[in-house]
Amino acid sequence: MAPLRRFLWRLVNLLRPGRAEDDLSRELAAHIALLEDEFQRRGMTADEAQRAARLALGGVEQTKDLHRDARSFAWVDDARRDFLHSGRLLRRNPVFALTASLSLAIGIGANTAIFTVVNALLLSDPVGVTDPGRLVDLGVDRGDGGFNPGSYPTYLDIREHAATLSGVYAYPMFPQAMSLGPDTSAAGVERVFGQFVTTNYFTVLGAIPAVGRLFGAGDRDQPGASPVVVLGHGFWKRRFSKDPAVVGQVIRLNGQAFTVVGIVPEGFQGTGILAGDVWLPLNMVASGSPQESVLTNRRAGWLVMGGRLKPGVSVPQAAAELDALGRALDREYPDPAGGRGLRLLPSSRVPGNRGVIAAFVALLTVIVSLVLVVACANVASILLARGAARRREIAVRLAIGAGRARLVRQLLTETMTLFLVAGAAGLLLARATTSLLVPLLPSLPFPITVTLALDPRVIAFTTGLSLVAALVFGLAPALQGSKAEVVTALKDDSQGPSGRSRLRNVFVIAQVAFSILLVVVAGLFVQALQRAGSMDPGFDPHGVHLVSLDLSMAGYTDTTGPRFWRELVDRVRELPDLQAATVARVLPGGFEGIGLGGVAAPGVAPRAGPVVFGPSWNIVEPGYFATLRIPLIAGRDFSATDLAGAPGVAIVGEGAARRLWPGENAIGKLMTHQVGRNESTLLVVGVARDLKSSSLVDGLAASFVYLPLQQHYTANMTSTMTIAVRTTHGEGVADEIRTLVASMDPTLAIVTSQTLEDSTALGLVPQRVAASLSGSLGIVGLLLAGIGIYGVTAYTVTRRIREIGIRIALGARRCDIVGMVLGEGMSVAVIGSAVGSILAAAASQLLTGFLFGIPPLDPVPFAGAVLLLLAIGLVACYVPARHATRVDPVVALRYE
Repeated sequence: MAPLRRFLWRLVNLLRPGRAEDDLSRELAAHIALLEDEFQRRGMTADEAQRAARLALGGVEQTKDLHRDARSFAWVDDARRDFLHSGRLLRRNPVFALTASLSLAIGIGANTAIFTVVNALLLSDPVGVTDPGRLVDLGVDRGDGGFNPGSYPTYLDIREHAATLSGVYAYPMFPQAMSLGPDTSAAGVERVFGQFVTTNYFTVLGAIPAVGRLFGAGDRDQPGASPVVVLGHGFWKRRFSKDPAVVGQVIRLNGQAFTVVGIVPEGFQGTGILAGDVWLPLNMVASGSPQESVLTNRRAGWLVMGGRLKPGVSVPQAAAELDALGRALDREYPDPAGGRGLRLLPSSRVPGNRGVIAAFVALLTVIVSLVLVVACANVASILLARGAARRREIAVRLAIGAGRARLVRQLLTETMTLFLVAGAAGLLLARATTSLLVPLLPSLPFPITVTLALDPRVIAFTTGLSLVAALVFGLAPALQGSKAEVVTALKDDSQGPSGRSRLRNVFVIAQVAFSILLVVVAGLFVQALQRAGSMDPGFDPHGVHLVSLDLSMAGYTDTTGPRFWRELVDRVRELPDLQAATVARVLPGGFEGIGLGGVAAPGVAPRAGPVVFGPSWNIVEPGYFATLRIPLIAGRDFSATDLAGAPGVAIVGEGAARRLWPGENAIGKLMTHQVGRNESTLLVVGVARDLKSSSLVDGLAASFVYLPLQQHYTANMTSTMTIAVRTTHGEGVADEIRTLVASMDPTLAIVTSQTLEDSTALGLVPQRVAASLSGSLGIVGLLLAGIGIYGVTAYTVTRRIREIGIRIALGARRCDIVGMVLGEGMSVAVIGSAVGSILAAAASQLLTGFLFGIPPLDPVPFAGAVLLLLAIGLVACYVPARHATRVDPVVALRYE
């Protein structure tokens, strides 16, 4: 028990150092008094006894230090004293503390902001889910490490045959906009987003209801068999004021009655980032017989699937089983367009796209890390300069017995104090940055909830980053500072060790190199954006407004649905100041293309590739090409006579025409449309120009095959359509269309309303974010590099005052002095620019996929970055060079 008592006593003394110091002072005073009495009894005078007592004790302060080491934790006391001393030094040098902390805060804050996004998308656990580490995501392998959504029959096969999973659930990729009401309350019709899920969804996730119950074994999977709904917690609070009596009531969604059975827990939004207002059983997405095909179409990729591992089963084991199951399904249900396997990955907030998100976030992390390196190098060079100024102080410490390790520890503590202050400022800056950036992102057609909070993981990251950066970049200045030669330093020799100067130059070269890298990357992304903006996308988005509607679950059949769309677009065309209007399933620039199987040209062997290939599909009304100003290269547009029952027709993109009939005229050709085992024949009546719009999913859109809406309307595929309107003066028409829709069907609500320009801007979000981030941080890096060049040049001039004075006394001209100073300062800039250009050339090769055809070694951004840096370097060297030309030789010769 003795060691434990000593530990506890040391801990008490550490927590209450004042009391221990008082006890120590009284004890030492009593001991000295006893020694004095003893020496006086031996015949010494009072003064002699006092001196002899202190000599016998060995020194009061040394004895106190030994006692402190024995009674407490010496390193903690040393650290406390060092931190207090560091705080006093920062208060004594406010300009240095402010500038260094601000530059570091920018780098640390940028890194913290990016880590906050990483934490929200890739690291944080979903709220309200039990043991999320045992969840996995499932999908159709797309060959790039991720996967695409699957079909309902595929989900049923996995649920039945996967022995490694205790449960498998599924839900559509995106929430569905629906109209709520009207009801008996005062609230009117409201647009809400409904998330359809399988009835075992909440059970597999282990969610516990806040009120009532969630879907379970009592809810049947048959189409239309479970007209029940679970409310989201936020929606329950907003619409029903958290009234628990809403459970058991009936609400109307898209005109259909649903009974509220429960409320999800607060913060619950499943495992993803998409947030719905209400949760409905998946079987209700096909509540009428015309819609049941969505649950039987094996090639319709619309379901995100997930599951929970059985106890003792690992992810690789489950992945191997699912891969084997996917191969078996491909053999049993062959696809003419080629087989598609199944893939299993650990659960993610972005299912199937974790690798894509991680790659983009890694790019942003590299960018923000570079500016942190630049800021740290700048501070390190300043610390080296401060170390040179403190050589005399450090020499005195060494002369009176301080050890070098103790000095290094003290200097590192001073650096860590500075970095911790900057880390705290970086946290505030990161919070402000995320708050400002999120509203600037373009709006999405579905709700997304991502919590960008500064949780303990983010705070721990920032603290750790600050300490590691302080250790890495503060160690070299601390080691250099502790090398002071005692005799030389006490003589106040102004010529410090040359090693310190070389190290400062290395730090400045690193600043310049990484700043060049940032600016070049920013320039490449800006050029890519300019190219994307100037590139002809194959259509004209200016002045086109989009309004989306959803007819699902509103009683529209395969007969009444197409009539509604034809009547609506005819009435929209009667609005004033309209040039053209149409209806389409998808529009360019967003999530382009739908999967409708493969096509083949009977009797024609393509030059390369399989006979059947799967293009991107679109379903449109007549006037689509005129409204978007997509040129028809040959043939005609769809007409009012292309109705159900008439011969099937299609318009193909020029790339699809070349693929199917190389070297031939496609007009009048027949092509076979294959969906599973079903096959139909289509007559090509037109060839349209290919689109080159960017897509969030596919990068560059593929060649399309267009089908007329009246011949291919199905409740599951074409219930959600978008009205595209080109106005004369570019005014919005959403209010007028909303009035028309309400007059035709009061139960329908507009899903989304935006311009086509905003829609096409979504695909360029990664490039815009990377360009703005690297550009803004690159400018900061250049400014820091300029400060570093100025510091090196000014320090060099200060060290060479005697030499400059002698040169002037011997007749050196001012231009010679200026050339000497500029040569020393600009040499650092030139070397850093060369190193930075090499790094930028290597980095640009890795960014080729983001540059839209811009050559990675484009000389414009490289030359611009180097010239900008050299100009900043010249400005930074000007003040020290001017100071050098004004040196008085008489004063310089007396300079020490």
